Amino acid sequence: MAKVAEPFREGAGWSMRRRVMGQDLYVSGQKSRTAARDAMEALVSPLRDHGRPKGLGPQRTTVAQALQDMALERLPFMKGAAQEARRLNKYLEAAGLATLKVTRLASDDEAPAPGAQVQEARQHFQVELKPARAPRRVPNGLAAHRRQQAQETAAADALRARLASMPVADVQPYHVQTLMDELRRVRQPETVALERALLRGFFNYVKKVWCWSAPAKNPAVGLRMPKVDNARDRVMSQEEERRLDEAIQTCRNQLVGPTLTLLVETGMRTSEPLEHACWRDVNWEARILHLPDSKTDQRDVPLSPRAIEALQALAALNPPTPEGRIVRLTYDALAAAWRRACERAGLEDLRLYDLRHTAATRMALKTGNVFLVKALTGHKTMSQLERYVNVKASDVVAVMHAAPALAAAPQVAAAEPVARAPLKAMPRAAAVSFEDTVGNVIRADFGRRARE
Repeated sequence: MAKVAEPFREGAGWSMRRRVMGQDLYVSGQKSRTAARDAMEALVSPLRDHGRPKGLGPQRTTVAQALQDMALERLPFMKGAAQEARRLNKYLEAAGLATLKVTRLASDDEAPAPGAQVQEARQHFQVELKPARAPRRVPNGLAAHRRQQAQETAAADALRARLASMPVADVQPYHVQTLMDELRRVRQPETVALERALLRGFFNYVKKVWCWSAPAKNPAVGLRMPKVDNARDRVMSQEEERRLDEAIQTCRNQLVGPTLTLLVETGMRTSEPLEHACWRDVNWEARILHLPDSKTDQRDVPLSPRAIEALQALAALNPPTPEGRIVRLTYDALAAAWRRACERAGLEDLRLYDLRHTAATRMALKTGNVFLVKALTGHKTMSQLERYVNVKASDVVAVMHAAPALAAAPQVAAAEPVARAPLKAMPRAAAVSFEDTVGNVIRADFGRRARE
């Protein structure tokens, strides 16, 4: 029968060692034999509740080593692996560990087979470790700038290095809070929030997946954090749209116009038509584009008449195949063409992603139905959707003053079929304007009777 470990004298206090589920546990500095037993039981009890922990456990694994191990497990399946790897590498470099290199898999550029279910755990990247290397030589012209950067972030870098070298079990909320407070001094609130999110997810992961019992409470939760206010309310006006359309006329790449029309008509994220949508996903009869693998899993995108025209224009420019991408443009090429077109049109502070805000806001003004807007954008919650519907006072004024004209407009029965003109392929420069508009407002018949 194995001998049960007992407390023993060590210096002026009592200590105790035990090996439980492959974990070597040790307590010291206790005032009595009983206190040593109680302290050991406090370590053993969570192991019984959580199960056998993975690896060496939180007492014998540093934060940096655990982050590296977690990255090798999780990054291959994360669509944002490249950005996450950059944040992780700061901790790995601080601890002198090999850093992460992520490479998109060639198979990730291929569309799933027809009818295939896209699995949540689909692998997108290959993740490798690059050996730690000496700092790169800084060109003389950048030396002063880099020294200034290093001085500004020196305190935050030192705190991050200290945290990276600590055993996971020893990390307390004040360790993370101190780092966040220092980062607030030199970084934007959005950047600080992303770093906290990395640590919060890490401590949740080791607890739930690796069965690590320590720290008992997630030390990256409940912190004092700066308020993140990065919401945008930029919506393209009709006048800006007209000027942009004229600027697009001179684009050498004929794919730019129809692609921008598709974005503003459907409210899709830029990556969805560029990376995920294939021609076989278009249901021409139902006027729906099925995205088998978007940011929020698969979803159906409603297609307006002008969106269908844009698709026909893209098909005319590049003869489609079922497996072929709808838009044969890279994001960099589209973004460069967008910047040049905005410069020629004299548009300021208008980003590609603002087209998604424009589509959501226009649908809200046109229909007054938030559920239709939600179906257009594919958002899961109303709180997410609220960031994209940017109705302003001027929009309300336009609706108020347009109401009498709308009320006098002839009514169309809901069941009466509406005759549609045949859709034709768009010309080289796709127009992206809506008819009968005032500012950002689209005139719509809400079925109200004129008051007598």
